[in-house]
Amino acid sequence: MKLEFLAEEQEVVKKANQLIRARHEFTMYEQRIFAAMVAKLDRGTDTFPVQEIPIKRICDRSNSSDLYRRIDKITTRLVDQKIVIRTTDKEGKEEFKKVNVFGMCQYKEGEGTLKAQFTEAMRPFLLNLSERFTLYLITIFLRLRSKYSTQLYEILKMREDLRETEMSVEKFRRILGLEDKYRDFYGLKQRVIEQAREELKEKADIYFTYKVRREGRKPVGIIFFIHRNDQVVDELEDSLPVPEPSGGADDKPNLNPKKMFMQDLSQEELSDLSGKQLDEIYQEARNRAKRANQGRSSKMLLKQQTHAYMEKIWEHEEHEG
Repeated sequence: MKLEFLAEEQEVVKKANQLIRARHEFTMYEQRIFAAMVAKLDRGTDTFPVQEIPIKRICDRSNSSDLYRRIDKITTRLVDQKIVIRTTDKEGKEEFKKVNVFGMCQYKEGEGTLKAQFTEAMRPFLLNLSERFTLYLITIFLRLRSKYSTQLYEILKMREDLRETEMSVEKFRRILGLEDKYRDFYGLKQRVIEQAREELKEKADIYFTYKVRREGRKPVGIIFFIHRNDQVVDELEDSLPVPEPSGGADDKPNLNPKKMFMQDLSQEELSDLSGKQLDEIYQEARNRAKRANQGRSSKMLLKQQTHAYMEKIWEHEEHEG
């Protein structure tokens, strides 16, 4: 079971998916303040009160002598910050909406708390959400030290139940505000994707592996495979009553043996696996499953057995290699 379903409400961030996909230019500290303020909300209300959070929770060096100056700059940026929410109608016409996040930020030296209030325009994205929203633990979010790690974490939590998500490289750059950074894909991969992958594997309840989709030699898309991070979940069991998974989550009619197989691979294995090799493994596994069943099994069981055979074939090839 997901940790966020077991925690107290004030420990859980709840955002509309449109907000997760929105473009913004928050720094790492600003993202922490935003998320911490969202977690404090009474989500059943219709208005935004003035809220406060302890500075120690969002700043690494809370006792440093320049804390007041840094908070002054951060709060100035927060009241000026906008998010850009893009939507597409049924006719394919794109619409964007620009929204100020905070209407007020206040800090008094010596008190150790930051006060803030969301603007009324944020209400559709934070209050009375009944569908198309994402949940995650604020504790996990505050562990992350890179602004790109926090953004990718939110995106992947939004698609966690599907276990994968694909974005074009162009869309990935736009959401993370990287249109003018790391123009070479190798730089984008090393400085953003790989760093986020390593940090989430170390600190978050989910992590990812990925595959780059290319047209010719040009990278055009990124497929992210989302995994439960049992090691981190286990670390949190002392503070949250996390039961053992009940199983059966994968027993769905739309099982895809290829996708399930790729989700189980490490990043190194994914990097070494070519599309041709994947197709060959799948075809051999499917043929074996058909021969073993001689047409007696359901389509779902055939897919499950194909996935199992793919793992056996891969393990054999790895040992042979």
